[in-house]
Amino acid sequence: MVIMNCRPAIILLGLTLLILPNRPAFGADVPQAAGVKIQADTLSYDSPSDTYQATGNVEMHWDGATLFADKALLHQSTGDADATGRVRLLKNDDTLKGDHLSINLDSQNGEAENAEMFYKQSNFHLQSRRLAKTGLGDYRLEQGTFTTCDGPSPSWKFTADKMDVTLDEYGTARHVLFYVKGIPLFYTPYLIFPVTRERQSGFLFPHIGSSDKKGFTLGIPYYWAISPSQDLTALLDVQSKRGVGLGLDYRYLGNAGSHGNLASYGIYDRLEGRGRGEIKLVQLQAIASALTFRSDLDLTSDRTFLNDYGETTGVYNRQFLDSSASVSWHRQAYLVNIEGRYADNLNAPNNRATLQRLPVVNFSVIPQRLWGGPIYAALDSQFTNFHRNDGSRGERFILNPALSFFRVLPAGLELAVQGGYQLRFYNANNAGVADGTSGVGLGWANASLATPLERVYEINDGNLKRLRHTLVPAIGYTLTQERNQENLPLFDYDDRPLGQQLLGWSLTSYLTGRYATPSGAPDYRELLFLRLSQGYQLSGSRRDLLNLADDDRDRLTDLRLEMRANPDKRLTVSLDSRYNPGLARISTVSAGFDLTDGSGNFAGASYFYARNRLGYLEGRLGLTLVKPFIFNYTPRYSFDKGEFLESLYTLEYRQQCWSLDFSYQDRPGNRSFLVSFTLSGLGSFGKIRPF
Repeated sequence: MVIMNCRPAIILLGLTLLILPNRPAFGADVPQAAGVKIQADTLSYDSPSDTYQATGNVEMHWDGATLFADKALLHQSTGDADATGRVRLLKNDDTLKGDHLSINLDSQNGEAENAEMFYKQSNFHLQSRRLAKTGLGDYRLEQGTFTTCDGPSPSWKFTADKMDVTLDEYGTARHVLFYVKGIPLFYTPYLIFPVTRERQSGFLFPHIGSSDKKGFTLGIPYYWAISPSQDLTALLDVQSKRGVGLGLDYRYLGNAGSHGNLASYGIYDRLEGRGRGEIKLVQLQAIASALTFRSDLDLTSDRTFLNDYGETTGVYNRQFLDSSASVSWHRQAYLVNIEGRYADNLNAPNNRATLQRLPVVNFSVIPQRLWGGPIYAALDSQFTNFHRNDGSRGERFILNPALSFFRVLPAGLELAVQGGYQLRFYNANNAGVADGTSGVGLGWANASLATPLERVYEINDGNLKRLRHTLVPAIGYTLTQERNQENLPLFDYDDRPLGQQLLGWSLTSYLTGRYATPSGAPDYRELLFLRLSQGYQLSGSRRDLLNLADDDRDRLTDLRLEMRANPDKRLTVSLDSRYNPGLARISTVSAGFDLTDGSGNFAGASYFYARNRLGYLEGRLGLTLVKPFIFNYTPRYSFDKGEFLESLYTLEYRQQCWSLDFSYQDRPGNRSFLVSFTLSGLGSFGKIRPF
């Protein structure tokens, strides 16, 4: 409590006996070293009672607190202070008002009459006929009212005849009423709630909804603040068509940046007569200064679980679930990473034919300078164990040493050359002609020549002072040795590097702005990134992995345009497109924009297209134009299927201290409606912080 955060000043006040006369001092300003400072129209000291009396525009300052009153007494022998008449106590941004306030500077106990308390951190308002502090963290209220709403007529409030609170433990309240605009809606004769000065455990407000697949739904969440670095949210999920589910969401923070999130959900599905669920684990654990463990797991009980229970946009129709866990060790120039990868193909009848990588071991040596010259040596190596129940499986080892060279030539030309020899070794089973051990070696090389051109323009237009334009023309050459690899196993694309000679060019443009700021330190922002590139196949075959619609009969590769623009802090535009000049058609497009006005209104869209394969649009819209309503709309439309994959509408009615949320989600085969209610600052009864 703010009024109790003070230190005794009895000894220091005793020093004033040597200098204060035993008579009134008008307009006095009496400092007592590091103790209490008193200002008043009239200030006097009574020797028999050892009491200081201040009258008229009283101000008392101590330990960061300031007390205003019409009249105040300070009893030096007992350490008691009393204030009456328009009492107001301030500390930091918290305020206490009342008709009368008494406090003991030794014990820090005291009480206030007709008290009004405001705690700014959570916008908490409390009123009480009698507010008393009875111990180090113990408080008692009589006829108390609390809310997080501003104004004389709050939208909601709780009242209680009596309340006893122990900070960092629990509070009890008797005869509790919950009011909405002065109308009582809920009563309980007795209430127990946790009270802590940090995060609090307790029941969160439930949500109610309806779904074609689930029927009537009721979610009752409980939040448990286990420790300052751990918490857990449990959800009791009642579904009239499916049953009762239980969700757990555990989070923790550790040392050296370690953190983790374990989320799980389970339900006995009455409609299908079986238990179903999902487990997700995302974790980063620093085991030692050079040893790190990472995991990203997502496992479901069956292949249609996400279709029935997936809530997040874009999750219910996922094709693959990927899980991985790894341990990394690094020291100076060396890096070792051991990883297990598990993929679940949800579109397949089972997962027996899905290729798993258990484990993948990488060992790398970062480029090391040789003999102090411009040549660097590096090494990448990888061992992979491929496993599946049906189909080919085995092991692959890749060893790839490389040399690189970089030098700035006259006229600002930058030359970069790299080359190496990749060795691949296999031991395969169930792979037909590739059974047994085999291997191949491929030489490779690439080179680039670029010359950055730069110019700075003085603008002085508002906050924009300068523009820097950088233009980087470059040419490149890539060589991969042509070798017959038909008798080698084929586990993934890395098993078929295509022999080729590719000559390419690119033109990259950067536009950077320098802005003035109130602090005087300049602010640099990239306004535009633009790159145009193309290649010509001199020999060999061509595979553009990023181009799903590639036509490899033409030696001239697609013309690629990449663009990222931020003409304003509130607008971002991106584009990555490929155009096939031989067919005079667009091959692929990935484009999007995001626009916000800084006041809660925003709009955005993302579009993906691959000729004859994919057409997909996702939109984002948020409007706060008609306050207090906030509207959001998120559609996902498939042009190749000719239908909406998903539409999500949300409408929030937001007041200063509470909000009501409505959401409607429309997916193929399922429509759902959800209602949730939130009191600001009171996500749970445990979040009530009256002091």
